[in-house]
Amino acid sequence: MIRSKIAISSKDYYSCELTQKIPVRVSILAINGSEGLGFYEALDNKTETLEDYVQLMQKSPQIKDIKVTHRSKNRFWTRVVHKLDYPSIHDTILESGSMTILPIVIENGVQYHNILSPTPNSFRDLQEKLQNRFTSIQLKALSSRPTETIQDLLTDKQYAAFQLALKKGYYEVPRRCTLEEISAELGIKRVAMQERIRRAELRIIEGYTNSSFFI
Repeated sequence: MIRSKIAISSKDYYSCELTQKIPVRVSILAINGSEGLGFYEALDNKTETLEDYVQLMQKSPQIKDIKVTHRSKNRFWTRVVHKLDYPSIHDTILESGSMTILPIVIENGVQYHNILSPTPNSFRDLQEKLQNRFTSIQLKALSSRPTETIQDLLTDKQYAAFQLALKKGYYEVPRRCTLEEISAELGIKRVAMQERIRRAELRIIEGYTNSSFFI
């Protein structure tokens, strides 16, 4: 499985076009076909900004319907139905056999998608389709082991030591405990505790740097 974060923008695509004009962050939380539900946030904390954005959405030829279902000073909850003459960005991702982990965040003319692809081939197909259909595609992050947890990387003893150190505040600044205190609670010598923690830290660093990269 491949997990990626991709920034996508495109000319004449309503959400990219409008968020480039107006300081609004869009978060899409649910999608059903051409219908999307989510909320808009005013980056300048002005209600007028949200009202301007809704008005422009209403005028867009790519929007069939928009309703504000709840509003506060700097956030509007909305239901939007679009009508595109071509596959949407979300449809393109599904078409490649991949899927977006919601929410989709749109800001400054760019859609940010966290995507799961079942195989390297499906990920390559995803990249090709996005590049062919949309103006700008930027790969922000890529991981070949997206479901692996810290516990998967460590032995039981290393995980217990790491969790205890974290809980006691060993990694806070300033530290709220010492290695001597943690080792006493585990019933081991300070040197053994230090070695266990160091090995745990090394495995975590190696595990995440070898399985993912950020651009």
